[in-house]
Amino acid sequence: MRLDELFTSIRITGLALATVAAIAAAGCSGSAYGGKPSPYRTLPPNPSPSPSIAPGSQTVGVNLSTETATTDPTYGRVLGYFNSSGTINTTSQVVHLTAATNMVFQNFDNGIPHTASFLGNASASGATFPSSFNGSATQSPANTVISTQNFSTGALNAGSSSLQYNAGPPGFYMFGCAFHYDSDGMRTVVIVQ
Repeated sequence: MRLDELFTSIRITGLALATVAAIAAAGCSGSAYGGKPSPYRTLPPNPSPSPSIAPGSQTVGVNLSTETATTDPTYGRVLGYFNSSGTINTTSQVVHLTAATNMVFQNFDNGIPHTASFLGNASASGATFPSSFNGSATQSPANTVISTQNFSTGALNAGSSSLQYNAGPPGFYMFGCAFHYDSDGMRTVVIVQ
């Protein structure tokens, strides 16, 4: 049985999370930017299903394995994040959100967990991304404003959505993945208007 089938089986049958804890990989490494990371860091499935996405919520998609990096003229190379209407977009982009609205992050990757973690403020004219990941990987409570210091979705398992968060005030914010920022440069700027 393949690992992703095992995870699906466990999620369906509701077996205890502890039975698959040994499956979790200890680290992550990757190949060239924009490439498929190998080996993937995998986590046991979330013991509860993804929260449902409230009507009117904005969705930010997260994906790495089939994603193409984009070089934005203002912010440079971005990879792994995109605006979504509930479907995958395989071209990374600077993300645009409406201020003070509800939003979620949705992981479209197969078998690869990700985070969306606040790294710091950008500006209208650029972003100085940190040289290595400097965010949090600890899940923030529901309805937290995404530009809050140490904000993170926590680990989003493949196919799952985050808790509902709030886009917050207008601004320019750098985000990255705790698992793939250092190895693959998985990062973007979120512009809230």
